[in-house]
Amino acid sequence: MPPLGFALSCSLLPFGFGFSVLLVLLLEWLAPHVIPFDLSTFWAVEQPLWTAFSGSFLLAWPAMAGGLLLTLVSLPRIRHVQRQLAWQGSADGQVIKLGPVRLVLQSALEEILFRWLLFYAAIAGAVFVDFLVLGFADLHPVRWIFTEVFIPVADFATAGHLHQVLTEHPWTVAAAMLTSNGRFRNTHGYQGILGWIWSWYMGMFLFLVMFEYGLVAAMAIHIAHNLVTLGVHLVIVGTLPRMVIRG
Repeated sequence: MPPLGFALSCSLLPFGFGFSVLLVLLLEWLAPHVIPFDLSTFWAVEQPLWTAFSGSFLLAWPAMAGGLLLTLVSLPRIRHVQRQLAWQGSADGQVIKLGPVRLVLQSALEEILFRWLLFYAAIAGAVFVDFLVLGFADLHPVRWIFTEVFIPVADFATAGHLHQVLTEHPWTVAAAMLTSNGRFRNTHGYQGILGWIWSWYMGMFLFLVMFEYGLVAAMAIHIAHNLVTLGVHLVIVGTLPRMVIRG
């Protein structure tokens, strides 16, 4: 049985990147009221870059510090395995080297996908699922479980840092954040249970950065964190990080 967060993210967003692009474009054209943001809303850079970056860092540092601590704790245990992958490869699948260029591109694409396109699509998904599950009879159990359970729990779990973002918009916005961030978290399942949990927190704080300073700032913070983690990996392990892709 999948974790509840996985089931939830799939139930409100049961489609991938390609359909999300089509859905968002169609809604912006045919029913722009469904998604309460324009396509360009989070792309604007309204402050000097350094001001936006430093402000974003102050918002996201708890999650970034947690990720760095997790890296420092986990790397000594996997140092031997990582060196073997670098020097000898793996018989279990293809070994992928995570160099700085790959990490920069991956970080930027993850922000575009999870903090923008899938987030927008999940707003529409929340509206549709709410209507489908007795919303048409004005009962709205989906809206209730988000507003009374999931959103308060997320607010508590993030120590109130995202309270305004989670509550000042229609409930579908917070539901979409949790749904898209569930997808983001699930893509980090290879990092183990602690990495799986940490990625949820990192994703939520990246949403906070996006709402405060825009998507470009969220990309910059994500890239900076991954590059710092890469540097720590090089110092402790002595090689670039590797992943095994099993066929």
